[in-house]
Amino acid sequence: MNERGEVGRDVIGRLTLRSSSDEPLSARLKLGRLLNTVHLSPAGLPPSAIVCIRHLRDPKPGALSLRRHALGPPSDWERALQQALRERLSQAVRSALGAVPANAEAVLFADPAELLACLASEVSQGTAATHWWWRGLFPGADLARTVVAEWMRQPEYVPAALELGTRRGESQPVLELFTEDEACTLLTRVVQVHGLPGPLVAQAVFKAPVAGGEMTSSSGPSPAQERTVAGTDAAFAPWEPWAPEVRMLGLGRQRQTLLGVALMLRRAPTEVRRPSFVAKVMDWRDASPRTGVHTLPRPPTRSVPTTSEHPAAQAPISDRRPTARHDRDAHAETGLLDISSGQTQERPAVPPAPHASRPPAPGPATVPGLAPATSLPPESRASTTSRRSAPEPAQLPSSTFPHPPGRGWGLPISTKLGGVFYLVNLSLFLELYGDFTQPARPGLPFSVWDFVALLGRRLLTDPMPTDPMWRVLARLSSREPGEAFGNAFEPPDTWRIPAGWLSAFRPQEATEWTWDLEGGRLRVRHPEGFLVLDVPCEGEDAEAQVQRETAPYSQVAAFTLARTGFPLPVAPEAKHLEQWLGWLEPYVRARLARALGLDDAEELERTLLLHEARLHVTESHVDVVFALSQLPLAVRIAGLDRNIGWIPAAGRHLFFHFE
Repeated sequence: MNERGEVGRDVIGRLTLRSSSDEPLSARLKLGRLLNTVHLSPAGLPPSAIVCIRHLRDPKPGALSLRRHALGPPSDWERALQQALRERLSQAVRSALGAVPANAEAVLFADPAELLACLASEVSQGTAATHWWWRGLFPGADLARTVVAEWMRQPEYVPAALELGTRRGESQPVLELFTEDEACTLLTRVVQVHGLPGPLVAQAVFKAPVAGGEMTSSSGPSPAQERTVAGTDAAFAPWEPWAPEVRMLGLGRQRQTLLGVALMLRRAPTEVRRPSFVAKVMDWRDASPRTGVHTLPRPPTRSVPTTSEHPAAQAPISDRRPTARHDRDAHAETGLLDISSGQTQERPAVPPAPHASRPPAPGPATVPGLAPATSLPPESRASTTSRRSAPEPAQLPSSTFPHPPGRGWGLPISTKLGGVFYLVNLSLFLELYGDFTQPARPGLPFSVWDFVALLGRRLLTDPMPTDPMWRVLARLSSREPGEAFGNAFEPPDTWRIPAGWLSAFRPQEATEWTWDLEGGRLRVRHPEGFLVLDVPCEGEDAEAQVQRETAPYSQVAAFTLARTGFPLPVAPEAKHLEQWLGWLEPYVRARLARALGLDDAEELERTLLLHEARLHVTESHVDVVFALSQLPLAVRIAGLDRNIGWIPAAGRHLFFHFE
């Protein structure tokens, strides 16, 4: 089993050895040396899963000899061990899907988030101490305090754990395991690790000082903050259109905010990262208490752009309502795998809950052509408050946010486009998103999975629209059925490539950059074929403007300027998103060709993108499994197969595996 739910670590809790020849300590050391060479994870176990096995007997008694100086156990013993592990795995019970029988020989968790959710659930019910797997994972520990310690230690898993608890109707007793100060500190850690404006949110809600990235509550909550009755609240919280169930749980403001922000990270990750979100939280905090039952404001109706692989929904998103389901498994994963038979059992799809519209967000300064993000002006906050003071009546959904339809999380999904996930590393290299070392770094104002999908399709001659890859990316980015990738992104109408991007194209001698003026636009083209600039012409002196616009690049590149015509990467009348991709794609092709050592850019698909892979997707992990024999050396040298781990903008861990 994996101690403390850590993925990739095999732990034997207790080992019984019967031997008549060796002294006990010597026998233990010899056996430990042999077992260190054995792969103990059962074949077929998803990479992010944790399985706890109660008992496992020697599959071939007498086959292991401690007298021989072998480098490892006999091959037939290892095969027998793997067979025994597979049998145990086929009998494993998944705690997240229902009660585990007392005589269960194996218990399975899809990922650490599911383990944390199940631990908190059973502790809140008072049953955890009676179960052997929790005693094995946390021997001798006070499990109630262990919940707090483990959630604090792994805050990146908290939103997924709270989402699971909310589906099961257990979020209220789970959150009551935390004191007000602990909920306050946990919220700060969650928003920091996910790259949100954590200190601002913490100050806005709790009026507590922030120092060194940590926040503690200097005083207890006021009676007004704690006075929350099921069905009533002081004001509409900014997460209510996406998480209406939060206000019905009777939680205090601290726990409400923790749950609301966590569910927003799962259900509306783009919305919760908008600069206006902090202002809305402040409005919610400052609103005077009210009495009576309030109805939710109806999100504005919007039409959804359709794609070829997702037909448009018949009804507007704001008019769809989830179906009420009250059994414990109502919101469990669909398409659950019967491990013993390898078959998939599909359950009927549940319509998605209503979503509010997603207005475009301002882009960060690191994104080519986007202005720095700004905070919401005071007049915008005032108008937001006035709009919420008289909400349009709407019916409260009859159930919690349903689990999206599709294949169950963690099941192996085969794709021919596994290399598309290498583009996540590209987005981090270009600093379009922050990695785990810079979670708060501004990035593109839309999902990294949308970015990968949009760019991947542009780089592929045949994007294979029926490949499961695109459905997986849509699920990861919380796309509505029929909603196009990048739908909420409104790119600017100007393009200025970041100067740092040109460092990979530093020639020994000066190169000639060409520029042209056409249709009122000034464009500068790099000799590698991509545009450095595409901006409106500001006046009659175009030569002076081109000198002024290209001056910042003289620090990283030596070049001369010559005026001449050249073909445009995309038609001038193209939509803004297509125009932006048309600016980005030629640079990406040139950069990847140079990194991979390709003389012909047409080889890019075969070298980087067209790789068969097996995908395992859970609530907190994406694991991409390739055949080691098919890994091009150029990809390894370029570092595009680097294991990324935690991606704050994606809300998941991404790992590459090679078999």
